[in-house]
Amino acid sequence: MVMHITEKPEIKLKGAIIISFAVSVALLFVKFAAYALTGSAAILSDATESIVNVIAAAFAFYSLKVSMKPPDDQHPYGHGKAEFFSAAFEGGAIIVAALWIIYKSVYELATGPTFHELGVGIWLIIFSITANAVLGTFLIRKGRQNANLILEADGKHVLTDVATSAGIVAGLVLMYFTNWFWLDAIIAIVMAAVIVRTGWNLLKTAGTGMMDAKCPEDDAKIKLVLDSQQFREVCGYHKLRHRHSGGMHFVDFHLIFPRETSVAQAHAVATAIEAAIASSLGDAGVMAHIEPCKRIDCPNCKNREPKQD
Repeated sequence: MVMHITEKPEIKLKGAIIISFAVSVALLFVKFAAYALTGSAAILSDATESIVNVIAAAFAFYSLKVSMKPPDDQHPYGHGKAEFFSAAFEGGAIIVAALWIIYKSVYELATGPTFHELGVGIWLIIFSITANAVLGTFLIRKGRQNANLILEADGKHVLTDVATSAGIVAGLVLMYFTNWFWLDAIIAIVMAAVIVRTGWNLLKTAGTGMMDAKCPEDDAKIKLVLDSQQFREVCGYHKLRHRHSGGMHFVDFHLIFPRETSVAQAHAVATAIEAAIASSLGDAGVMAHIEPCKRIDCPNCKNREPKQD
């Protein structure tokens, strides 16, 4: 078995989550200040989503800490699946926030909105949009650079807040000039639908990871190595399996060699194939099982048979 582990910048990853938490707390106060000034139900819903952002950032920090623990006797495959639990939590939190937005918006339509100090509230929300856009982009980039689903999910969660806030600002600006106050609730409901879609995608990603679903991209990389002409000694392969445990990949398969191949020769080729696959995937543990070829008509075996005089 070949293990290929890239160096993990653990301090930098934790630093990114701490930044996310600090910014989320600061913007939570900004949005509640905007609600106090405007009385907008949409801004209250946006502020409520910020509470979810704070909780999600704290959960993401805990999940990151757990996922980066090395394997132990109780968890021989490591703790990487904590990333999927984090993504599932954030996806669920996003959907709950969206449902809350819809509830408050429908209530506002039924009772009639009241507003004051719209101008100051608009500028406060614009400030929060800018901060969240920078933060979300930063977290997604860090997550993708380090193949870390926790950071990427947290970044997507933050960017959904940007979309919501942008819709709310558009509604507030239009209301400021037209007095069409009913637009506040309508735009909030539209933004909530966008948020539900983002949350569902995160839940789907987490679900496929927890259920060890096959990743098409990994499958293509593995088969590219196994089908390579570089390893012509191999007659074929079967029983290919691979899965994720967070950012760690686990692969196993059976390699079929000509009957005349010695165990030492087959082991050397198998090790080279394992190393090539592990290197192409990044962080990976790859195991190949060696089998003798049983096909009578195997062209690879016939080419290796000693020629008769």
